[in-house]
Amino acid sequence: MNRPYKYSAIHNITGEIRDFNQQPLNHQFEEWQKINDTDSIRVMNWIFYIDTRYAAKLRLYNYLTFTKQGKEIPRYNPYAGTEIGKSIPILNF
Repeated sequence: MNRPYKYSAIHNITGEIRDFNQQPLNHQFEEWQKINDTDSIRVMNWIFYIDTRYAAKLRLYNYLTFTKQGKEIPRYNPYAGTEIGKSIPILNF
């Protein structure tokens, strides 16, 4: 089972599909389209979808990938393996 994605984008013209977990920004998907020889405009040719079942899919993924195999679900530790919080203070005041 592949890790689920929260956001999907489908291109209207080509049918290309992009999946990602970070919220998309408009400027990433705007394209320039020529009107005539000298003028062009920015056009949004993408349709975006938010998967509202993402939390349930992620729980199922974690269960099948980690819990069922007897492994611990990895926790997010942004400062793991660094000196931050030990010898270097996290807040500088």
